[in-house]
Amino acid sequence: MRDYPFLGQTFRCECGKTHFVPVRSIRYGKGAAEQVPYLLKEGKAEGSVSLIADTRTFDAAGEGIVAALARAAVSLAGVVILPDRPGGDPVCDDCTKAWLERKVPENTAVLLAVGSGVVNDLTKWVATDRVLPWMVFATAASMNGYTSATIAPAIRGVKRVVDGRAPFAVVSDPEVLAAAPWRLTAAGLGDVLAKPVSLTDWRINEILFGEYYCPLCARLITEIEPAYRDHPEALARKEPVALEGLFDALLYSGLSMTLAGTSFPASGGEHMVSHALDMKAMAEGGAHDYHGRQVGLGTLITAALYERLLAMQGPSFKARVEETDAEYWGPLAAVVEEEHAEKRRRAVRAVERLRQPGVWEAIREVIGNAGISALKIKDCLRAANAAHRLEDIGCSREDFVEALRHSHQIRSRFTVLDLARAAGVWPELAEELTEQWLS
Repeated sequence: MRDYPFLGQTFRCECGKTHFVPVRSIRYGKGAAEQVPYLLKEGKAEGSVSLIADTRTFDAAGEGIVAALARAAVSLAGVVILPDRPGGDPVCDDCTKAWLERKVPENTAVLLAVGSGVVNDLTKWVATDRVLPWMVFATAASMNGYTSATIAPAIRGVKRVVDGRAPFAVVSDPEVLAAAPWRLTAAGLGDVLAKPVSLTDWRINEILFGEYYCPLCARLITEIEPAYRDHPEALARKEPVALEGLFDALLYSGLSMTLAGTSFPASGGEHMVSHALDMKAMAEGGAHDYHGRQVGLGTLITAALYERLLAMQGPSFKARVEETDAEYWGPLAAVVEEEHAEKRRRAVRAVERLRQPGVWEAIREVIGNAGISALKIKDCLRAANAAHRLEDIGCSREDFVEALRHSHQIRSRFTVLDLARAAGVWPELAEELTEQWLS
């Protein structure tokens, strides 16, 4: 098993910040359920445990963990199974969180999540509010939130980023990960392939606004990228080395967010496209695909957009601000406006900076050094049998293009979507790039 760096450590970083990693243990191996009672003891998480899962994740690993806890005489306060929403899996939103808070027994001393994205984030959210220690048994290599202190819920229908507390331990079994539905594993690949775009967005915010940036956090997964990126066919075959490489990359990606204290190392404009699709679907009572599968398509578009920007020698930057599109957002418009108002102010500041001598040249250098290639991302997703076309996520061309045109409004964070707007090429390129890369 890989030796994970920084676990449980406090150290002074090259970025000048003192980092603390609250995740103390990561266990990955066959029979990992038997490790859960020992990690609870190692983490000094004493008292009754409440296990949180959904129906599928409980079937995948929950029963074995309950049996392991019983053999180790660990007190179980209760097992809470999240309800499916009509026509789909559970969601991480404020309503489901309120339901979960009522269901978790008052005598709970430790929370144990058994699942992936939604189960993990909801458990993290409740643990944060109740100031409880928690750990997670990962049932799919589907997302990077396992080692992260960040929560990504929908609050009043709008996707947000909420600060939380990271788990003290992450556990998983390769046999459980391999048995997960392939769509979940493919979602994990789509999520982690976004890193060149999100990291470039992060660097650009440092240049434009003087925001914090950490080189260590940016390079955490570089050494293990070839294990999944260069051999997507092996991942599609669920070969152990490739699957472990993907899971490790997701764990390191989450650790980078925990170290940095921001989701920027792993979430940029490509994630906002997925968030917009989620929000519209939930508001209209429709369906949407897994977050990471949508992120993969968002990454293709934003990578292609960065390539177009790189080719521009001297754009004429202009602050292109507009009112929040109430017709598009419908009942979500007022909440979207809360973020979009700040985005408009940041867009003006960005253009003032972009017009200064040498700034655009510095940004072009960052884009060029990032090695962003929409073609390589497309080839990787296609070879891994992951979502790489609109039909793969069941989204119409019109709906996707509209999400591209409006996703910058949902978050004050400045991304490639905003940079391209300031350069005068976005959203004009939305239909062209969608046709070129997602047909």
